[in-house]
Amino acid sequence: MSNDVFGFIYPSPKGDDYKKIIDYISSIDIGIFRIGKEELFNIPHEMIPEDDIFSFLIGDRPDYPNATYLIDYCEYDPDSSTIGFPGNPKDRLNILLDVISYVFLITNPERMLIALTDSSQIERIERINHSDIYKVIHGDFEIHQGPPDTLYEIV
Repeated sequence: MSNDVFGFIYPSPKGDDYKKIIDYISSIDIGIFRIGKEELFNIPHEMIPEDDIFSFLIGDRPDYPNATYLIDYCEYDPDSSTIGFPGNPKDRLNILLDVISYVFLITNPERMLIALTDSSQIERIERINHSDIYKVIHGDFEIHQGPPDTLYEIV
């Protein structure tokens, strides 16, 4: 399991919006990396615009490409854990959702696609409103007790 979080923003942020997202990425302890369209594994090709997009991968830390602890949904002993995140999986998922939500708010895209998977496999696609991110994604994690292998189209 590699616990992958990847997706894109459409259209790609320009000008001040681009500066805002780059400044935000450099200010947080979570890693957000630019990737090429060809690295959007298993996202249906018809969902990827031919126009310019801001495609990305999110990892637990800068320079670490996997979201191992952010989405593993395991409970860790807060007294002995050295993962650098809260022991409660819901709290860790909230950290990721805060990042996703903030990126959406500062870029105000037409749409944002984000895949939450345990090995880049997408089993379903769900279209959700930005206002429902926390409710829907937390619900899916509860059902699956881990990454739901879902591609979320956030509008």
